[in-house]
Amino acid sequence: MTKLGIILASARPNRVGEHVSRWVLDAVPTGVDVDLIDLREVALPAFDGTSSPKQGLPKETDHSRAWGERIDALDALVILTPQYNGSYPGNLKTAIDFLYEEWNELPTVLVGYGWGSAGEVLPLLETLMTRLGADVVGSVGLGFREDLSVEGELFVADEKASALRELLSTLSERSLAKVG
Repeated sequence: MTKLGIILASARPNRVGEHVSRWVLDAVPTGVDVDLIDLREVALPAFDGTSSPKQGLPKETDHSRAWGERIDALDALVILTPQYNGSYPGNLKTAIDFLYEEWNELPTVLVGYGWGSAGEVLPLLETLMTRLGADVVGSVGLGFREDLSVEGELFVADEKASALRELLSTLSERSLAKVG
């Protein structure tokens, strides 16, 4: 069985991400075990290691070990991020920067939301994850007005919902191929 992690990146009190995460969860294929990873709950501090994660040395803190183990246990990943001022939230960058080898070859789908259908954040995040060796399968961007309201009410077009289901299906296939 594929274990899919869904990282909910927004930590704002009035975030729209919870609504979008339910939309993503509804599209997950049957038979997939989901770990919904809320970065508001994970609450990693600013990076506090004395060596770069890229060096491959043992993690020094309990929170870095726990975070590494949680991501390492995944077969595939969806990163769900808002677009804040043209980029991703700082807590997402922190969470990514705590690790290195755990992202390597991890089949990943990016889901962004914001003005302009997250058209600025998705390429930035794809570049970052590709640099870390993740297998970025694709992305879906949801836009305020055309796909959701600023309060989180979703009215996503069938084409985008289909695109998400297709990407999630591809994630499952790639994660099984990776294990096999």
